[in-house]
Amino acid sequence: MIMHVDELIGLARLTPLLVAAQQQARRAGRPLLASLTEPAPEIDPLAFFAAAATYQDRALWHQPSCHFALAAAGAAQVVESRGADRFEQARAAWRSVLAGALIEGVTGHGAGPLLLGGFAFDPERPSDGQWRGFSDARLILPRIMLTQVGAECRLTLNALIWPDSDPAAESLALTRELERLQQASSIHRVTAQSAAIDATEVSSAADWQAIVAGAAAAIRAGAMQKVVLAREVRLQAEAAFDIGAALERLVAAYPTCYVFAVGQGERTFIGATPERLVRFEEGELRAACLAGSERRGATAEEDRQLGEALLASDKDREEHAVVVRALCDGLVPLCDELIVPDEPVLLSVSNVHHLYTPVTARPHAGVSLLDAVEHLHPTPAVGGYPRAAALAYIRQHEGLDRGWYAAPVGWLGHDGAGEFSVALRSALVDGASASLFAGCGIMGDSDPVREYAESWLKFRPMLAALGGTAG
Repeated sequence: MIMHVDELIGLARLTPLLVAAQQQARRAGRPLLASLTEPAPEIDPLAFFAAAATYQDRALWHQPSCHFALAAAGAAQVVESRGADRFEQARAAWRSVLAGALIEGVTGHGAGPLLLGGFAFDPERPSDGQWRGFSDARLILPRIMLTQVGAECRLTLNALIWPDSDPAAESLALTRELERLQQASSIHRVTAQSAAIDATEVSSAADWQAIVAGAAAAIRAGAMQKVVLAREVRLQAEAAFDIGAALERLVAAYPTCYVFAVGQGERTFIGATPERLVRFEEGELRAACLAGSERRGATAEEDRQLGEALLASDKDREEHAVVVRALCDGLVPLCDELIVPDEPVLLSVSNVHHLYTPVTARPHAGVSLLDAVEHLHPTPAVGGYPRAAALAYIRQHEGLDRGWYAAPVGWLGHDGAGEFSVALRSALVDGASASLFAGCGIMGDSDPVREYAESWLKFRPMLAALGGTAG
């Protein structure tokens, strides 16, 4: 649906807001945020994200089955930090951005100014340069953002106004950008066909299975209870991967997952993860424990049997219980009350069954979403247990730079609401090359051959999305 930009965001409303922000910025002697949210016609969030390809910063958060999406073009402000205190730095920077902000327009879930982005898995792991541009923490305040909630769409314009800014010029620039994005979003996309792709395992099957065997032996010797070891597969295509096509495939194949994309220059980190880390809404924290997995069956009967076998598996139940205990331990200092089911249930996506336990908590006054993210990450489902011992083992033996793989990715609103997932089933795409990541939870009785086969199950979503096939 094409409408004139004045019907989307009226210049008559935007310009006075920016003028007021400039006047306050002059009095304060510092820049101030001005944010306006207005209803919009229906716009496909995937098309909007594709239209934002020319921006240095862009992001997508999409929950297809919930009919909720956020798509960002450009950055009015970047919240970036490094090191062990990256979460506190991000909290402080966001408070500073919001101080004195002028926020007008539609309210509700995902409305108004918010941050989109994520964090690195381990800030103490030296980077090999593959993840340049993806800092220990990098969250963007979108310049232009589309929010989809059910059948309704909203557009938010954010601008950081300085004492010497030209409000009229900034208003005109924003509306022209919005018009270009809206027009580009209305163009019908032709999904690219798969081309020839070469896949290379960074560690061979034998080498990775030896690492797994060593970890299992260390666990049996008492070094830790569990460690998660990741693998990397690198793809090389004849032409640049079509990010839009990959996201369309992920949304179609995994509608119950969190489909995400974070673009930084030429690189885009994309994925479809089933695992929520934590959600904060209406004074309640919701977290998820996801550990223990099994493939889906070729028939309904085989699928049922595999699901029942997973529920009955001592190894997988023990692995899952470690995750539940650690997640609850992480939330206890932040919360008044925890509600935890006695038994896990199956969470099944198109290619794999998982053991799943939801956790609900009522946080203490003043506790923020980033407080919960900091306390919970990395969970034993992606790092191990105890945390310090597992992370030390990963740094010494895993042999790859995870970057943002298995780390928190999501969004945080100006009202404190938001959600972060664990960036699994993901890939870092750079033109015609891509790095895919998958990890397996290792216990004392883990079978290296079975873990290797399980890792290929976890590669399949991104292999298929990018046009490749599993090994």
